[in-house]
This record gives sequence, structure tokens and C-alpha cells, in this order.
Amino acid sequence: MQKIKMGLLAACLSACALLANFASAEAMVWEVSRGDNTVYLAGTIHMLKPSDYPLPAEYEEAFAVSDTIVLETDMEAVQSPQFAMQMSQKMMLPEGQSLSTVLNADVYEQVRAFSSERGLPLQAIANFQPAFIALTLSVLEMQKLGFAEGVDVLYAKKAKEAGKALGALETPEQQLGFIMAMTELDPNEFMLFTLEDMKNLPVLMDDMVKAFKTGDADGLYRLGGEPMIDYSRELYQTILTDRNRAWLTDIEQFLATSDTEMVMVGALHLAGPDSVPALLKQKGISVKRL
Repeated sequence: MQKIKMGLLAACLSACALLANFASAEAMVWEVSRGDNTVYLAGTIHMLKPSDYPLPAEYEEAFAVSDTIVLETDMEAVQSPQFAMQMSQKMMLPEGQSLSTVLNADVYEQVRAFSSERGLPLQAIANFQPAFIALTLSVLEMQKLGFAEGVDVLYAKKAKEAGKALGALETPEQQLGFIMAMTELDPNEFMLFTLEDMKNLPVLMDDMVKAFKTGDADGLYRLGGEPMIDYSRELYQTILTDRNRAWLTDIEQFLATSDTEMVMVGALHLAGPDSVPALLKQKGISVKRL
């Protein structure tokens, strides 16, 4: 059960918690080339502590020679009040339902106790989808641990400061659709997994950051991708594989021009047999670690 939940948390955060076995010392940065044209692929993690910076030097090397920084989506848009309102509307339960009516009584009591211990007003969010509440509780817990600005937000700011162009692979609406896919999971299981993982969140997040900074792509897939497949191959397809394949079209378009792009996506998208680097290699495109 713990293994499965780690896979789901990886989908939400585009990374996962790994065991403390970090043989790899590479960065999550790849150089993709076709002829004389180059695109850099770089993995991100969406929340980090200030002490987790700086990132490996390869990130700055790729950033320095790139004309455009391409993120998963428009970071300003997804952080706007308008997007927050849109998400709230999409994540509301149908009229007449609430968290207490869609969860089993024992699961609801565990959520209520957890929220009470942390002084969180559960009633204020009780009309939202259980998956959304579970993710919200996870993010709040991470913030309490000191996690804040992630790699994507940081590089969106750096690009603006450096006068570099910013691009996006997906619209905010598409991103919202991927979060909505979580609501199709069994709400009781998802909530129980979340509550269990939050007991070990400091260790899980510490291991996640270590794995991210050492570029352990194989471990990332083993403990993030494979458990997600075990839980729901459909979710794995929606959250990872389908998006990875869609991004190939963008990357090939980037490779058709002399400009250099740095494409930054969640680290789990760069791990495993269905990863972006693996799919590019299958198309005969040169891909190597920077």
C-alpha cells in the first residue's frame, strides 16, 4: 500500500520519494540534438526548501546557452486568482454531497482528527472532491516543513530577469484536467494513502530531493512509475505516457529551428521506458546526459 501511494504522490509532484541509495551522481539534464540544433531537457520538482539550492551546475549551463525556457505550463497563470477560482469550481462536489457523505465514516473521522490536530478548518473545504482535499493537505504539510518555491517557478523568474523568452507545453486548463483525473480514483483509498504518507513526509521529501539532485532516473521510475502502473495503468497513461508523447511534437518543432530551448518538466517524465528521453531515442533523435 505504501509503495502504491508513493507512485500517486509522484504524479502529483512530478517526482517521488526514493530509498537512500544514490549511486548516480548525474543531473536530471539531457542534451537533445538533431543536426546542429539543440534542445535541453531538465527535470523539475515543484516544491523545494531554500536550503536545497543551488541545483547541479548542469542546470545553469543549459540555461545560459538557451534562448527560450519552456515549462509545463504558464506559471503566472496557474498562480493567479482567476485560475484558483476556476479550480475551485471544477473541484467542488455535486450539490448535496460533502466529504462526510462520500467517505466512509472511519476514513472521514481520520481526516477530521488529522485536520483538528493541525488547526485546519476542515469544514471550509468539506465540499471539495476528496482527492483535491488530500492534495491540499499534502501541500500544506510540506509548507509546514519549509518547502516553498520549486524549480519551475524559480526558472520562470530567472528567464524574465535574463530577458529570455518563456514558453509552455500545456495550457492551465490542460493541467487542471490532469488533476481532475485524480478524482476518478477511489476516494477512501486515496485519502488513507495520503494520511499514511504524511506521517513519514519529512523522510520521504528528504529522500525525494536527494534523488532529484543526484539524477537517479532508474530509481525514480522504479519507485514512482512502476507503483503507479500497479495502482492504475489508466492513470499512468493519462498523467505520464500520453503527455510525454504529446510533448515529442513540441520538441521536434524546437529541433527544426536554430534557436535553443530548455524544456523543463517534472522529473518523473524523464524516467523509465515511457520517458521523454526514451521516446526521443526511439525516433532516432540523439539524446545524452549533459
